[in-house]
Amino acid sequence: MQIPRIDPTNALGLVDKIVGLGKEIVGTATNQDRLKKAGQVQQDKGTERIKAVQAQLKADSHEAKASAAGQAQRSAQNTKEAVNS
Repeated sequence: MQIPRIDPTNALGLVDKIVGLGKEIVGTATNQDRLKKAGQVQQDKGTERIKAVQAQLKADSHEAKASAAGQAQRSAQNTKEAVNS
């Protein structure tokens, strides 16, 4: 079993969500609407980063499947040509 390697840039979404939540909590506790709003905005930014990473992973998966299908097709074509020769 291979342990996946996490790219630090992919973790930025989670960091944004955690820091944003902290800002929102502090803003709420100290009654600072500006800090509370900044925390909410940073959490939204983190959510979008996470969605972008998920979309990229999905695209990479589709690309790998397409590549494997192309290789299988070429292999089948080569086998067919070898049999017919």
